[in-house]
Amino acid sequence: QGFLAVETVNHVLVDTSLVPTLPINLNVSFPHLRCDQVSADAVDFVGEGQPNASFIMHKLDLDVLGAPTDGAPVFGEKDCGPCFEAASHFPDLCCNTCPELQQAYFSAHLHFHDIAPTAPQCAKTVGCRMSGTAKVSRIGGNLHVALGKSRLDSHGKLVHKFKMSHVKDGFNTSHTIHQLDFGDPVQGLQSPLSHTSKFTKVGSLMFHYYIKLVPTIFSGRAGTFHTYQYSVTEHHRNTLTADAQLAGLPGVFFIYEFTPFLVQKTERDVPLSHFLISICAIIGGVFTVAGLVDSALYTGFRGLREKTDMKHQL
Repeated sequence: QGFLAVETVNHVLVDTSLVPTLPINLNVSFPHLRCDQVSADAVDFVGEGQPNASFIMHKLDLDVLGAPTDGAPVFGEKDCGPCFEAASHFPDLCCNTCPELQQAYFSAHLHFHDIAPTAPQCAKTVGCRMSGTAKVSRIGGNLHVALGKSRLDSHGKLVHKFKMSHVKDGFNTSHTIHQLDFGDPVQGLQSPLSHTSKFTKVGSLMFHYYIKLVPTIFSGRAGTFHTYQYSVTEHHRNTLTADAQLAGLPGVFFIYEFTPFLVQKTERDVPLSHFLISICAIIGGVFTVAGLVDSALYTGFRGLREKTDMKHQL
């Protein structure tokens, strides 16, 4: 079995690789946020957007149970969906979609999160799952999924546009990270944040995951892969103040930086000579132990026989 196993040899070097981009593979779901409420973006370590970044992110609507749905509207254009409690403030208003119902509740100063789970307009769009790959420049920065729609301003800074009324009830950033890895996927390489969840019932939380990336070159039977191992620490805080103002952007932030070292992991098959030497060593060990046992038994019986002969002579 040891001969069939693959040995992994590690070497630590100074990182001099010139890989220009960093692929980030992300799959995260938000059970209490609609897909139109969040956006995914990447910025560098000084907070500027990355114009050369490419995103292939897919959004999938989730129902109350977290199951994927088609997100199709319940009411058509000619229908007039109910506005429930908000109808007493706006009798002639139609709420055909979940955003329209939300705006009606906010305009009437009602708590939208009380009706959202049971309203038919929102039944198919309660949550959102985002998955895909972002290719960013290989410099320190962050990838985040946060409130509102984002754009670059005239100074190259990334800004998020949203209405404060959308967060006065709280912006529930509970989430499950199904996958988060960097670089080429390698089977068997551990990903500390994959399959982890964070849940909150109140507030508009900002989750920070501080990630230390270790560039890794993995060479094995399937080829050579440029990937990244990482360690992570986390922190979160409520951005909604007591007077219903935001002291930050609620969302999930993956803040990453690179270590100056590179790890080379090489898979190496155990050579046949090692197997033969091991077999010879086992056989030699068996003969040596057998010889020791035989010698001990012979010496014991010989001594016992001499004592018996001496008694007969006496």
